[in-house]
Amino acid sequence: MSSFYINAIAIDDEPSALEVLERYASKVPFIQLKKVFYSTAEALAYLHAEPIQLIFLDIQMPDMLGTDFARLIQLQKNAIIFTTAHAEYALEGFELKALDYLLKPFDFARFLQACQRALEQTGRKTNEEEGSIFVKEGYDWVRVNLDDVLFIQSDTNLLFIHEGQRRITTRMTVQEMLQQLPPERFVRVHKSYIVSLAAVQKIEKHQLTLGKHCIPLAAAYREEIEERLLRRKK
Repeated sequence: MSSFYINAIAIDDEPSALEVLERYASKVPFIQLKKVFYSTAEALAYLHAEPIQLIFLDIQMPDMLGTDFARLIQLQKNAIIFTTAHAEYALEGFELKALDYLLKPFDFARFLQACQRALEQTGRKTNEEEGSIFVKEGYDWVRVNLDDVLFIQSDTNLLFIHEGQRRITTRMTVQEMLQQLPPERFVRVHKSYIVSLAAVQKIEKHQLTLGKHCIPLAAAYREEIEERLLRRKK
């Protein structure tokens, strides 16, 4: 089982601020703080050489304002979380589409909230660009390749993601899962089931066949899945 990590760096000219970020990041299982920098120039060279998804960025830097640095690297599309003691830059930070704005001194709970936002954004990008999503199974973040998914079954607040040779259990609702899945590939067929349209082999009156699995088909969803499957055949 593989875990999922967001590769991050931190930029701040205050050693004590970087120490806080390093300590907090070490407590977040999906954040890997790869390196810290005291100057934006050093960080810029590193960003050109290494795949970094998230930047913790101070604004009042001696060589360049953090907001100017954010503009400089916009084309690289790194997620940015500003960390600053100056509230007056908040509006400019959000105009730059910063993921979050942490006002110093911030506690671990606030830091974790910002990291969760980074995780959600990264998950959406992964879904759109790579055909996969990440879900939490126990303490791990697991990649689910959408091509491998046959169906997803709900049992109260748990979901069971069924692949050919693997079943993944995650704490999520059906509606939350549907928001992550591409609607052209997956459809709800019952209050407790989502199926991959590509995996459906047979439609019967009250059930669907997906390989060796028989999935209940609710009357309320029958017309939609028939229309979707017929449309795919055209």
